[in-house]
Amino acid sequence: MVTLRRLDRQEIREQLEREQFDVLVIGGGITGAGVALDAAARGLRVGLVERRDFASGTSSWSTKLVHGGIRYLPQLDIGLVHEALVERGRLIRLAPYLVEPLPFVLPLYRFNRHPLGLKRTPPPGLAMSLYVRAGLLAYDLLAGRLNVGRHRRLSQSEIARLAPLLQRDGLFDAYAYYDARTDDARLVMNVLLTAVQHGAVVCNYCEVTGFERQNGRLTAARVRDTLDGHEFAVRAHVFVNATGIHGEEVERLTGDSPEVHIVPSKGVHLVLPRETVQLDEAAVVLPETSDKRLLFVVPWGPRAILGTTDTGMGPLDEPRADDDDIDYLLEHANQYWTRPLSRRDLVSAYAGYRPLIRRGLAESTAQLSRSHVLVEHENGLISILGGKLTTYRHMAEETVDRVAARLGQPSRHVTHRLPLVGTIGLAEARPRLERLAAELGVEASLPALIHSHGVVAELVLQQVAEDESLRHPVVPDLPYLQAQVVHACRYELAQTLADALERRVWVLFADWDHGLPALERISAIMARELGWDEATRQREIERYRQRVHSLFGTERGVAERLAPAAPAGTPGGS
Repeated sequence: MVTLRRLDRQEIREQLEREQFDVLVIGGGITGAGVALDAAARGLRVGLVERRDFASGTSSWSTKLVHGGIRYLPQLDIGLVHEALVERGRLIRLAPYLVEPLPFVLPLYRFNRHPLGLKRTPPPGLAMSLYVRAGLLAYDLLAGRLNVGRHRRLSQSEIARLAPLLQRDGLFDAYAYYDARTDDARLVMNVLLTAVQHGAVVCNYCEVTGFERQNGRLTAARVRDTLDGHEFAVRAHVFVNATGIHGEEVERLTGDSPEVHIVPSKGVHLVLPRETVQLDEAAVVLPETSDKRLLFVVPWGPRAILGTTDTGMGPLDEPRADDDDIDYLLEHANQYWTRPLSRRDLVSAYAGYRPLIRRGLAESTAQLSRSHVLVEHENGLISILGGKLTTYRHMAEETVDRVAARLGQPSRHVTHRLPLVGTIGLAEARPRLERLAAELGVEASLPALIHSHGVVAELVLQQVAEDESLRHPVVPDLPYLQAQVVHACRYELAQTLADALERRVWVLFADWDHGLPALERISAIMARELGWDEATRQREIERYRQRVHSLFGTERGVAERLAPAAPAGTPGGS
């Protein structure tokens, strides 16, 4: 039987307040999670605090890809592409249940002038095909022995099979190359759980409000629990700022001027029923946009994700997909799709900010590099900012090398061969999991359970065995089980309905009704697990409803079915 440590948030907070740490990581996105894991795996005493929920920012609003970044080749950012491709291969080995290879169909059209963001290309035809193919060959070579599949030219029959709705008018060539997809929020969670297995102490909803100093050096972080207002200090020898787009704010909290300038870039994605794009075993690259970028259409369970934009900033804590963003994505997709997509096809839309680093006079955010910056401050803070989801492990390794040097310890690299929780023993456990799922009548949900949890899916199934009512799905038409909500409360520090329905399972964005009809049942489960009284449960329901209407109300132009006038009980009504 798989075992996992049950997490008690009150005990964790008391531990943070009581102990002295080698390093305190500030930020619970993928970068902070990676730093916590790397440091803990080296034997350091590690604490981590996140002011909201884990992965509640950029790390859960991505295109769900683990990729080399083929569009960075024309920018000659060879180092970034090579780093990302190597890390892609490593992640597939370290968490094969969660990071899976996926072919990408890349079509070339006669109306394309700058496919893949190329600044100069030959005219459409053989010369352009050779030009693009040379780039794909470089992409394969840069991955080295960790490559997950070689590119190839596609026949007409292969195009029809992999992407039947792809526009054929003007299509003169097409290729397939390989990258990978993942559940970004689950990746963050599973990295954190692996860190906890190695002794890290991690806590969400703990906001750093300032620092204590002695002789010019940081000695403690002042922290406020945003759930109950309790304030306390966390003592550490070294502090790591891994807060992404909020990196400058944390630098200012030390009392010193920021040394890095962050330029947030908004990326918007649309969520569609997969049948509207008819993709199953491959994603599609839309090779050119009006601003010389590219878009992806990625199959994602019963849904597909279309994205992304690269535009300026707005409210950092509550990014929104506005009408212009949605129109941009639909307009460009419809240049390549034979079945026109409209707003009525949208299940949802989501937006997030990339923490880009400005180093000079780039004309737009699309031209800024996705590489990271590591800054050692004289006061004892180390900032790791920028970068990509794909390269988080290497970024963390570099950061912890600096931490180790400050602590007078040798560098010891271990995470490049350290499997994430849920990986070890999965192959042997599959037959057992299949039998148990069949006995419980939840075999249809097993692939999604394994994709989220790996071998830890056995714990979820055990909860179903103990309480048959948990075998039911959270919402119809999606594979997530109510038992996963219990699991999220017991083992993953879920504290709110949004924690459970937005990040532990992807109901908020993947469900046509955004989880609203399930709130009574799910809030009752969480109340039982977390000890909520009735007033707290109702507040949570209302807070979740407000988030749904804020994200998807008609004033955003996304979904008329969520108009404020919709009566309760109607699809999407509140």
